[in-house]
Amino acid sequence: MISFPLILLRLVLALVLGALVGLERESTEHPAGMRTNALVSLGSALFTIISAYGFASLLSTLHIQVDPTRIASYVVAGIGFLGGGSIVVGRNSDKVKGLTTAAAIWVVAAIGMACGAGLLVEAVSVTVLALLILFFLGLVEQRLLLPRLKHVHHLSIETTATASSLLDQVYDICVRSGITVGALKIRTDQEVHTIEVACHITNATALPHIIGELHQLPGVRAVHADMPDTE
Repeated sequence: MISFPLILLRLVLALVLGALVGLERESTEHPAGMRTNALVSLGSALFTIISAYGFASLLSTLHIQVDPTRIASYVVAGIGFLGGGSIVVGRNSDKVKGLTTAAAIWVVAAIGMACGAGLLVEAVSVTVLALLILFFLGLVEQRLLLPRLKHVHHLSIETTATASSLLDQVYDICVRSGITVGALKIRTDQEVHTIEVACHITNATALPHIIGELHQLPGVRAVHADMPDTE
């Protein structure tokens, strides 16, 4: 059994490293900030310490076998439920938020387990790498993806009919206006149907004209345009 000061060192280091990852998440206004990540890391460290040393006194008992990895393995499996709670799927199925935060929680749990197992250098190294990924790769993604995402719009067309001719007209208007249609879906809510169009519009000034044309189609009650957002 290791000494209490060494246990305390592992727990405190796990808390600090988890809080550092949470600080990056909280600084960008994402869920699961400093307190959540610090608690996940601290709890994972304690579970690992319990798994490795908590039942050492039973080893001298006859017919008793202890698996030091048993509790730790359940931490790996169970952390997925907590990470899954931070994932949000928007009204349009192609809008999924929270994946990076869920992945950060998963990594923080591993950092806490590493601290609990005494792999302190490895835990610090992974924390540094995780922060580099979250910060610097986030900047790279913004530079590469934001120019393209600014041109992505989601049109919602509320109509009382969804005949194939109406869908053809919606598609023709988009094509005639120079819009690239990425996806077209239909949702039905009682007597109202909603046609959802994910499209790529390079000239945003043409959007009001397109909405006006779509609104004049027979059976169309309302047209909405959503601006893109990023995680």
